[in-house]
Amino acid sequence: MGPFDKILVANRGEIAVRIIRTARKLGMKTLAVYAADDQCSEHVSLADEAVLLEGSLLSETYLNQDKLIRLALEKGAGAIHPGYGFLSENAGFAEKVEATGLVFIGATPGQIRAMGEKTKAITFVRNLQIPVIPSISGSINDILVQKDQLEFPLLIKASGGGGGKGMEVAHAPEQLPQALQQAQRAAQQYFGNDEIFVEKYLPLARHIEVQILGDGKGKVVHLFERECSIQRRYQKLVEEAPAASVSHQLKEELYQAAIKIARSIQYRGAGTIEFLVDDEENFYFLEMNTRLQVEHPVTEMITGIDLVEWQLKIAAGEKLHLAQEEIVQKGHAIELRVCAEDAAAGFVPTSGKIAEIHVPGNCRWDSFLKSGVTLSSAYDSLLGKLVVHGENRSAALKKIRETIGALFISGIKTNQDLLLNVLVHPDFEKNSVHTRWLESKVEKIIDLIKQKEQDAPVPELLAAYLLHHFYRPPDSKSVWHQPGFRRIYEVFHIWLNHKACKLVIEKGENFHFSWNGKQFALKNCHFRGSKIEFQINNKDITIFISEKNQTTIVQHEGICHELRSNHVLSQVRLNKSHGEKLVQSKHEVLADLFGKVVQVLVKPGDSLQKGQNLMVIESMKSEFTIQSPVDAVVKNIHVTKGKIVHDKELLVDFES
Repeated sequence: MGPFDKILVANRGEIAVRIIRTARKLGMKTLAVYAADDQCSEHVSLADEAVLLEGSLLSETYLNQDKLIRLALEKGAGAIHPGYGFLSENAGFAEKVEATGLVFIGATPGQIRAMGEKTKAITFVRNLQIPVIPSISGSINDILVQKDQLEFPLLIKASGGGGGKGMEVAHAPEQLPQALQQAQRAAQQYFGNDEIFVEKYLPLARHIEVQILGDGKGKVVHLFERECSIQRRYQKLVEEAPAASVSHQLKEELYQAAIKIARSIQYRGAGTIEFLVDDEENFYFLEMNTRLQVEHPVTEMITGIDLVEWQLKIAAGEKLHLAQEEIVQKGHAIELRVCAEDAAAGFVPTSGKIAEIHVPGNCRWDSFLKSGVTLSSAYDSLLGKLVVHGENRSAALKKIRETIGALFISGIKTNQDLLLNVLVHPDFEKNSVHTRWLESKVEKIIDLIKQKEQDAPVPELLAAYLLHHFYRPPDSKSVWHQPGFRRIYEVFHIWLNHKACKLVIEKGENFHFSWNGKQFALKNCHFRGSKIEFQINNKDITIFISEKNQTTIVQHEGICHELRSNHVLSQVRLNKSHGEKLVQSKHEVLADLFGKVVQVLVKPGDSLQKGQNLMVIESMKSEFTIQSPVDAVVKNIHVTKGKIVHDKELLVDFES
């Protein structure tokens, strides 16, 4: 195919898996790299060869440029694919790769520099007569002096970054100094470049992007557009293609603008030109990503074109023989980013060991997960991408709603409940959304999640609990089949979402029970690991079940519920309060997530007010501020900056 037949994948997670699969399809050998906390990841076992990157810091593992290049040379790889994130838009790394004679699978170093530094890219695109958002760049003092040139609210961004990191909004002039400092600090932390700029904030805009391919020899084609307006903290959560919200005329204008930008730099590889579109269909260049995008699968689904395959072909020197008129779109695709976080608990990242995964058969699932993977706080919270395709948006929406409810990942809490509530919201169904829509609705959506937990389908969940613990086939050592069990235990007391439920097992050949004065009959029970299918009063039910912290977690239609009973030996609690909901003492603060302490803001002897900031913990590439739950005086601080903390670990205690 070209100058290389083996590639090193300089990344991790689902994108590493994605690249390896296409490379193998093309007959290429693959070399994976992994940090110690990724040793059970799918990309490690899928590659032809995998090498451990010694070290505990990202600078020692996935960001160690010299180590990655040396491994590629030692192991006979002819090229390096950086995926996205990490080193994918690092011009210096691309230069080092090519200086050794290896092939960098992506844009040229010059293209990365031209488009990766946002203020330079904006200037470049403005000179092409393409609309850009009014902005100011420079030092913090420079920006403060010129702030009156722009209308508030203002958006502060990292010049050398992306992915929503280092972005702050200042709604009024008095908020600007602090927002600038926070953005600059984050820019330095995430990108090693503290340059920032501010631009006019467009809160009701849509985020529309155009996928392009260029062969580096002047030929560029577009693969239509995607809509990515469902975002939280500037991180995309739901993406779809095509964008049903904008006119055909605007789409053509966006295509031409994207191609003009790419042709002007003789772009090489796969890339994305991102735009913001206001409510009057005025569009503005936002940025160019000189790499593969997380949301690329929706484009692949509607075009049938493998973007990674074309990345590899172009990198190998093959000309882009695709004609624009040959690229057609069929149907509609929707992608959901499934993340390890608990929306109802304030979007804190969740930790745990993956025990079992069930993926519905009518979807595409891009993920690194497999049984035995333990999540690390060092990386972002993305677990996988669930993608479906339908004849039209309505069909795709129906399919994705069914699919997200049928996805099961045991051992951790995910954002499936949030995604499901977004998908069924009338605004989303009508396509009446914008980039700030989710932020404006998130409190109500969380209330809906909590309400659905309260309005749980009680008989179905109680039946699932009984089936799991007492009615499995004999090979699972079910006590249900032991002599005398049904005679001894006919009345069950089960706690469902911390509320007591009483049910009575009816005697007879079949499984009947009564709850709340009503009768229920169970039949046609099938057990497949964590998945249980049955009928209750002739209604088909599918649930997934797992155990965590002496509690049974039952997932029904994408919503997880907690059940417990003293009839199950491992869940027995002898105190009369039944131990429902651990109540934190007013004299101490416990961590409610896992991660690394990046800042301690108080010291012993400090007098605090309720809500005062105590420390900042970084988990899965997000920062969370821990606050005092009461007015108090600090007695001891049990952690220091840089310490890795775990869920429920003691952080601070107060004078009693």
